Amino acid sequence: MTTGVPGTSVRPGRRLVVASSVLLGLSGLARLAQVAAEAVQEDTYLRAHEQVGTSSGFAALPMVFLMAVGLVVALTALVVLALALANLAGRNWTRIVTWVVGGVTVAVSAGWLFLTLIFFAAGGDDTPESPDGSRVEEVAAHLMPGWAEPVSTVSGFVASPALLVALVLLALPSANGYFRWRRGEQDPSYPVKAVRPDGGHVPQQV
Repeated sequence: MTTGVPGTSVRPGRRLVVASSVLLGLSGLARLAQVAAEAVQEDTYLRAHEQVGTSSGFAALPMVFLMAVGLVVALTALVVLALALANLAGRNWTRIVTWVVGGVTVAVSAGWLFLTLIFFAAGGDDTPESPDGSRVEEVAAHLMPGWAEPVSTVSGFVASPALLVALVLLALPSANGYFRWRRGEQDPSYPVKAVRPDGGHVPQQV
């Protein structure tokens, strides 16, 4: 005996969930592109330090930190991509995991942006550079691929808003029916109107 109400073979809220998955995929790909571009930038600066002849320890610690951050971001982006596909199966636990992972990611991104704005507002970029530092910047600017900085900037602006909108779409009431639908049966809390032969609707019993 089934408790579900006979329903249509098309899941309710399908377009909403598909749109959310597309945005999740866009966010994940944007983060991977950002990580790749920033890895190229970091490698370029290391090569610039080598050409100028500065101490290897001058940039080693910041680069190791940035590489660790990049690894975490890349792994998170892969998880988001996996969730974008998993949500299409309509399992509610994948939606919950998406909210948790996406919520933490958006919060961390917002915090990082806030700290960056405070750093620049406090004049953190106005410290005088040493002659070696100026030379490193010149060499790095010469070695840097032209696509690295635009890709890093654009992907950074795309990733977080796309992820936030995807989370909002998954939280809309219209998406609930998609995750409660099972094998042509619909959750009783989302009744389907019966249709008479003449095209009219049969009133639902409450």
